[in-house]
Parts: sequence; C-alpha cells; structure tokens
Amino acid sequence: MNAKNEHPQETFVQLSTRAKNRLEAFPTGWFVIAFSDELTPGTILSRKFMGQDLVAYRTESGDAVVSDAFCPHMGAHFGHGGRVEGEEIVCPFHGFAFGPEGQCTRTGYGTAPPRKARLRMWHVREQNGIVLVWHHASFAPPTWEVPVFDDSGYSSLAHHEWHIEANPYDTAENSVDIGHFAAVHGYSDVEMLSPLETDGPFLTVRYAMKRPAGIFGRRGKMRAEFTIIKWGLGFSLVEVSVPEHGLRSRHYVFPTAMDERMLSAKIAIRTKGMEHPESIHPLLRFVPKTILREGVLRASMIGYKHDVSQDFEIWKNKTSIARPALAEGDGPIYAYRKWTEQFDPRNEARA
Repeated sequence: MNAKNEHPQETFVQLSTRAKNRLEAFPTGWFVIAFSDELTPGTILSRKFMGQDLVAYRTESGDAVVSDAFCPHMGAHFGHGGRVEGEEIVCPFHGFAFGPEGQCTRTGYGTAPPRKARLRMWHVREQNGIVLVWHHASFAPPTWEVPVFDDSGYSSLAHHEWHIEANPYDTAENSVDIGHFAAVHGYSDVEMLSPLETDGPFLTVRYAMKRPAGIFGRRGKMRAEFTIIKWGLGFSLVEVSVPEHGLRSRHYVFPTAMDERMLSAKIAIRTKGMEHPESIHPLLRFVPKTILREGVLRASMIGYKHDVSQDFEIWKNKTSIARPALAEGDGPIYAYRKWTEQFDPRNEARA
C-alpha cells in the first residue's frame, strides 16, 4: 500500500467535535451586559447572558446592579412589570423586595421575609461608560480586573449592538487573523509593528495597514496603526492612530454569549479630535472644533459598523477547525488559541 494512503484521515484538517457555532462551555471572564447610558434610573433591562436570564438596573444611589431575572419566591420575571424602589428591586407578582446584596427585605404582606428567599446577585463593574459582569461556571469571584482608562480629551461613547449567530472565541480570534484583513475588509500593506504578547488574561499586538478612506468622503486609502489590547474574550480595545490626519480613536469590541448559539455583539467608539482636518478638505480648518469632533465621531462609527458587519456571514456559516492547516501570513492563530484555553472552564476542572 502506498505510504501516503495508510492514514487517509491525516490528509484532512481536523474539524471540531462541537456543532457549528455552538458553545459547549461558557467562558470565564468579564463581559459587557449594558452601556451606562442604557441604565437610566428606574429602568430594568432584561438580558440573556451565558444561558442565564438576568436583569440589570440602577439603584437610587446610582449603583449598577445585576441579578438573576426570576424572583426566588415564586418565579416571576423582574423585567416584566418589576420596579426599582430606592436600593431595592420589587417583584411584580407578590411585591417581595430584594436589596443589592440579594437579601429579601420585605414581603408584599408585611410579614417576615422567608430566609430562603434570596436573590442571586452577580459581580459588577461600571467604568468608562460600560457595565461589566463577571462570569464563572461555578460562580467563583473575580480573579482579575479590566483596568479603568483615562478618557480625557476623547469624545462621548457611541455604541451599537447586534444579535448574531456566533461565539466569542471566533469573534475575538479576528484580531490576530491577519489573513482575513485583505480578503474580507479590503485592507492592504498589512505589517506587524509589535508581536503578540500575553500575560495571564491580557493580550496585545500591534499592526499597521492601509484601509479605504471612504469614511471621510475621499478616494484611495489611508494608513492606520492599530494597537489591539484584550482582557479575556469579552473585552477588546483597539487604539487606532491615523497619522496623516492626526486622528486617534478607541474602538471597543464586546462579544457576549447569550446562549449556546447566539451572541450579543456590542461595539463602541471614542474619537480624539482631528489635528489636521485640512488634509481631508481645506475648508474643514474653519469648522468649530465641537462640530468637527461630532462629525468625526459619526463618520468613524459608520465606518466601524460597516467593517464589523462584513464578518457576520463568515461567522454565521463557518465551523471550527481544531487543527487548521495554517499558512505563512495567517497571523499568530495558534498562540491566540493557546491563550484562550485559560477561559474554558473545562480546562479548570481538569487541572
């Protein structure tokens, strides 16, 4: 028998054992459940989060709180008719109230609260205009934090959300998949400025590339430099610099699994002025800075939404290749996947 045919299965890449786009285990880490401006006083937001039904709300003192969505008394959903009173969330079914630590503070009858009626609360951090929730399969407390950034000089936070069929492992991998930049997004002249580095849940890498300049109403391409920074799978910050226009921006990517198949794909952006507006059009030098800043933010968000949405059909229809047949130019895919292993709770269970 020809030696090449002794093990014919080895001539094919290995497909993952999981179904297409289906998560077998929800990852550990910090994930964005809402933006701060969505949590207005008195509002209760219903969210699907890692296969759980949760609610997010803001207390009278201004704290962001996230809890299980169902009342531990008799199972009513707080997001459908519930209300916030002071520091408490009140069930719409029997009027049971729960404090920010999950304790039942009162019933709707004026009787003593049952000791077993305790609402599960989730670990929350609100910073830089976002609300983060810690996820761990066994509800262990956080073991690391996402840092707070100095947003001085940057614009307000513009944001958008899609619900798509994908998972956070695949979406986060895009940041190191150099090969798709040209094929999907039309970027060219991609170069790596700094190699991928990891430290626990932290990952960073730097690129430069040329992208279409159409977001500013121009033809041709402009050179942009990207510093990609990740803390886990749920929080990505991309620092973008366009030296030609003196433009700097912060692009955020927040993929959060809703269930085994669906993903809440949130993005956000802040821009930091434009030092050389005349490089786009001579008359822009006379535009007031406040108006120019708002225009830059809107144009940048339009371009950002366009670029992210270009990946949707790929994510929706792809499957996972456990051992991809990589080629030079693909980027540090294996290094990225090795880094992601720490967020899979099944690996923690085996340790």
